[in-house]
Amino acid sequence: MGWVSLVPVPQVSVFLDNRPGSLSDVMMHLDKNQIKLYALSIVDAGEFGLVRMVVEDPQLAARILEGADFNLAKSKKNTEVTAILISQSNPISQITRILGEHAVNIEYAYSSAVHFDGKFVLVLRPKDVEDAERTLRQNGVAILTLEEIRRRFQ
Repeated sequence: MGWVSLVPVPQVSVFLDNRPGSLSDVMMHLDKNQIKLYALSIVDAGEFGLVRMVVEDPQLAARILEGADFNLAKSKKNTEVTAILISQSNPISQITRILGEHAVNIEYAYSSAVHFDGKFVLVLRPKDVEDAERTLRQNGVAILTLEEIRRRFQ
């Protein structure tokens, strides 16, 4: 496949009050501005939640959500991720084994709605994104860019 990521995939992370309708508010802003959502993770942290998203246009989504007074998480941990193509020849067990053997810690992960010929995309946040991508590429694992995800979104 030969995909090479030159930069990590950007994600948008939003802190939300843990109440009915708060996620809907975020999704309505994205829908209203016709921004496609490729992957979504929701983490409960008591009275608030953290929503992480890979979207079609992360800069526009961040601008829109900030303009609507949403509180965005802007640390590298919440804005840069790696997108990996999971397939029969590169199952999650192999991905995690490769990273573990090379002492690359996975801080969090979530799956995507993006499918490539029966395969799916796994979104990972390793402690060191560049090291993880280099290690995975050296072991024949397909790393995707946001542009590749956009082109193949179904």
